[in-house]
Amino acid sequence: MLSQYLRWMRFVSEACRPVTEPAFATANKIVLETNAFRLRQFSEDNDANPVLILPPQAGHHSSICDFSPDNSLVRTFLNHGIRSVYAIDWKTASYKRAGETLEDLMTQTDQCATYLGRRINMVGLCQGGWQGAMYTSLFREKVNTLTLAGSPIDAHADGGKIQDALGTLPSAWFNWVVNMGGGIYRGEFQLFAFKMMNPYDRFFMDYWKLYDNIDDSDYVKKYHDFRNWYEFVHNLPGSWYLQVVDELFRKNNLIQGKIKLFNRKVDLKRIDVPLLLIAGSKDDITLPNQVFNAAKYVSTPSHLIAQFLADSGHIGLFMGKAALKKIWPEGIRFLQLHSDNRAGVLQKACG
Repeated sequence: MLSQYLRWMRFVSEACRPVTEPAFATANKIVLETNAFRLRQFSEDNDANPVLILPPQAGHHSSICDFSPDNSLVRTFLNHGIRSVYAIDWKTASYKRAGETLEDLMTQTDQCATYLGRRINMVGLCQGGWQGAMYTSLFREKVNTLTLAGSPIDAHADGGKIQDALGTLPSAWFNWVVNMGGGIYRGEFQLFAFKMMNPYDRFFMDYWKLYDNIDDSDYVKKYHDFRNWYEFVHNLPGSWYLQVVDELFRKNNLIQGKIKLFNRKVDLKRIDVPLLLIAGSKDDITLPNQVFNAAKYVSTPSHLIAQFLADSGHIGLFMGKAALKKIWPEGIRFLQLHSDNRAGVLQKACG
């Protein structure tokens, strides 16, 4: 009886432990910093076309691209011959940044590209994908290749949970949420929204599994590592968040060429660089065709478009061992092929 009581108390203690800010797993240095981001360099800079990873701004920490030694997209690039790897580390939005728009986001992206000073292999993860696509349309001359991984480009394709939510919630609700945050979209609201997509798992099964494995120190450590990343939330500027909800997700204006920034139309037809598209077969956040349909709207020739379908969900696409071992190395070979400016064809789907 006493042992069960102690086990229960240990579970309560671990379940109630405060979250702490996660760290990037790979040694790096900050080479550029503003009030919105830090640009992190993970290697010596030896490539003509450096990789620039755009982590999503979706309420979570940017370390999703370098979560742990065994779950690191950064290390996957480094281990497969890419010698210049950078990632943007987004800062949580302060109230002073509440009025930032998509033009500000493009300016921040351009600050990183300008610092690198060469045509970059841009790698957009989830929300970082539409960011990268917009940037490539506007600044084509600065991009060597574009990777879209789990990125909602055709946001209406095949529906999905985000479209279900948009069909239920009026525009006024999103404005109200931003107003409740004082002009910023609070990360706590986004975290709750993600949890409500799978409420049984997030509010019951996660805790049941922790209790069931409370005597397994490795399991408990992994639980806290993931929870620190998942629940150490970031706020977003309210203005561009509302732009994204309305323009990209509600109206699907990115593929229609109806978004205008810097007095220029964001036209995906201006994208003609080699294009790497990666989706997850079990992804319920960004369905596969929301990624793959990007090929229909760009000017990149079909033989310069590579498509990969990973046997993973959304988060697993960026940090899951299966995707990092089976899918990303193939994608990296595609980027290397075209970083060397050699002709090549790579068009396949992998399970």
